[in-house]
Amino acid sequence: MPNELHIAVVDDEAIQIDTMKSLIHNAAKELNILVKVEEFSSGEAFLFELEDHPNLDIVFLDIEMKQVDGLDVAKKIRETDQNLTIVFATAFAEYAVQGYDVQALDYLLKPIKTDHLVRVFKRHLDRKPNSKESLTIESRGEVSKVYLEDILYVEVNKRECDIHVVDKVLTVNETLKELADRFNDDFVQTHRSYLVNIAHMSRLLNRDVELTNGESVPVSRRLAKEVQEKFVAHYKGTVFYND
Repeated sequence: MPNELHIAVVDDEAIQIDTMKSLIHNAAKELNILVKVEEFSSGEAFLFELEDHPNLDIVFLDIEMKQVDGLDVAKKIRETDQNLTIVFATAFAEYAVQGYDVQALDYLLKPIKTDHLVRVFKRHLDRKPNSKESLTIESRGEVSKVYLEDILYVEVNKRECDIHVVDKVLTVNETLKELADRFNDDFVQTHRSYLVNIAHMSRLLNRDVELTNGESVPVSRRLAKEVQEKFVAHYKGTVFYND
């Protein structure tokens, strides 16, 4: 069970937002979970602030809103995030089929009841263990949600660190140790200046390790044994060495 679910409610009617917030808290109380609820009075407002809320778990979207409707908001979300749970809340049943286009978890027809929210939370939590582990990274004044499995390695760059993700490099004002404390056990320090994702190691060489993208990072003599042990454990004993 998570410590807290971060939830957004997007609706252009204040009374509907208040109603939904009350239902969310009632359902959370019934399931004995904590929730943090953010409210947005339009689709535009939500999209404008979306990058400032990278740890959202669920967004409840009204479909019938002025300018940018809920379906358009959902499509925008899916352009950058495939894991955020989307739930439509509307008075119009004819939109239900369109929810499948954006992988919506559920479709709630107003008036909504507490047991409907309980169902949503249970379905979200049931599938949550299969979702990718992520963390929030602040780089050059911008906050990004980064999936740990997409990180290849981290390299010390003077007083900062460069996080090499599959499609970009993020420079952060954190030490290697601070990042290691935030990462999971899939990461191993290979050198005083490198932290590497074991899942992206393709083979161990004499003094470095080759990654799945073809790059190589150094392995210090002091850390070689630990790197070897973790690599072997990860691949269940299937390991290849090459001079």
